[in-house]
Amino acid sequence: MIERESQIKELYDLKHRKDKEPNIHFDYENELLNKMMPEYIRRSDNVNQFTLQLQKLMIWGIEANLIIRNFYNYTVDKYYNRHAN
Repeated sequence: MIERESQIKELYDLKHRKDKEPNIHFDYENELLNKMMPEYIRRSDNVNQFTLQLQKLMIWGIEANLIIRNFYNYTVDKYYNRHAN
């Protein structure tokens, strides 16, 4: 309550708009490049196939970092991904 009163109301609401749904994650395996690229670029079949291959490469890079992130955290498995639950 004190934190809310000490900040500008609009900024506080903007920062905490997702607090009610803390366990919802972004499905980056299917939506990574769809959210980043405009639709008119993805209309071409050649470009769309290329971006799907590029998306697989980007997902591999993200998932490879999971092992590095969990390497020093001995309380979880090295393949633990809390966003996939």
